[in-house]
Amino acid sequence: MTTAAPLTIAEVRRRLWELAHGNLAAIFTAQVVSGLASLAVMVMINRVYARPGDTADAGRLAAINSIVMTVILLTAVGVAQSVTLRISRARAAGGEGESAEIARSVGAGLILGGGIGAVLLVLGVVVPLVVLWAARIGWPAWAATIEGHVAALQLAALWFPSWSMIVVMVAVFDGFQRMRWSLLAEGITFQSLRLGAAALVMLVAGWAWMGLIGAWAVASAVAALLIGLQLWIFLKRRKQPVARTGLPLGGIGRDWFFMFLPTAASPVTTQAGVLVAWAAGGDAASATFWVTWSLALLVTALCGPVGRVLFPAVANLRASSDKTEMARVLRRAFWGVSAVGLLFVLIVNASKGLVLVYLHQEGQGAVFTVLLAAGFFEISRMLFNPVLLASGMERPLTVVEWISLAAIVLAGYPAVVAWGVIGLAGVFVAVLLVGTLVRVALVARATGVGLWRETLVTTAVVLAVMTMLLMCDLGRL
Repeated sequence: MTTAAPLTIAEVRRRLWELAHGNLAAIFTAQVVSGLASLAVMVMINRVYARPGDTADAGRLAAINSIVMTVILLTAVGVAQSVTLRISRARAAGGEGESAEIARSVGAGLILGGGIGAVLLVLGVVVPLVVLWAARIGWPAWAATIEGHVAALQLAALWFPSWSMIVVMVAVFDGFQRMRWSLLAEGITFQSLRLGAAALVMLVAGWAWMGLIGAWAVASAVAALLIGLQLWIFLKRRKQPVARTGLPLGGIGRDWFFMFLPTAASPVTTQAGVLVAWAAGGDAASATFWVTWSLALLVTALCGPVGRVLFPAVANLRASSDKTEMARVLRRAFWGVSAVGLLFVLIVNASKGLVLVYLHQEGQGAVFTVLLAAGFFEISRMLFNPVLLASGMERPLTVVEWISLAAIVLAGYPAVVAWGVIGLAGVFVAVLLVGTLVRVALVARATGVGLWRETLVTTAVVLAVMTMLLMCDLGRL
């Protein structure tokens, strides 16, 4: 058996250029469009449904949106990732069975996506009633808090079928590495309809916040139909059939389990913050965390695409016998996203007073300052996670991700009770900072590239800036 010759540096650089040139623009555009659409929805909700000193309705919408997103992330997204993986494997293997394997993967993904959506719809109607009944028996005080949310949660269950199908259909485009189609489907079709429905309800019709939940259900259904049409056109142009028999449902289920563990905790952490604030501090606390964390995470739309491009890049670099190129790429990527992140912190902090007043979050400047630092460490996670996954470090990364999520939930709840939302913000900074340092150690172990000096320098700068700004917010400087 012959062994493939190591890639030359020139070949590695050529592949890196092709990866960046072919996908980075589409990925960047998709993340920016999605981030701006979500930000626009948040702004409209807080302008229409929040008032100075009364942000309860906005907080309820934030909590309900986070509940639905968490459930989707823990179910349908795993299936979608499995579909993407199987299509990518089939295309890489090639041969006469490529089209048939892709057809079976697409067919199985669509069936599982529809089935998950239907099951979640039923559970979304039944589970809130069961939780309310159990709370009335064992925790009457909490029952009084959630009683007004049961009908809204049941209405929001109508989102599940559409969202489940959308993430699976977009995964098919990702499997073919057609990022522009993914952008058209998720970044433009879904987000524009969701944003349009929000604008219609809030700015034109003036409906109550329950009306917005119903409008989003309709918008999501329309988006699912349009994305389904886009997928049909895409597959038709490629002359790619979709199988209805012999589907690898069990195989996708196994892939879902193994891919779910290392990838689900990271996006769930963002939603967990809103839910912890809601559970410990009520609707107003969830509104405050939602607004400030959403603004802080806008930087991930600018830096996140770098991590997505690094995943295939690192896979190519590992085939090279010379590791100097790996070190060069990782250091340039790290310094690039760090510079953008620090610049974002400074620019946003300069205007945070006006922004928070506009969004009816007066007096929350200290919370926002702390979460800006947490957002900086979040982009480090988005940079290092793809590197570790491409380097075969799924198991240690899985442990880090789930321990981080557990730490945020377990430490965040008492922190909110004791110090308010700023306590939860502090927990986020601590957990994400420790996670960043652990990832640096794992990257060094996996690639042989140590980024300790760079990480310690940027960490010290960010913490120093955060401390100074926080003292200004608290009137101590």
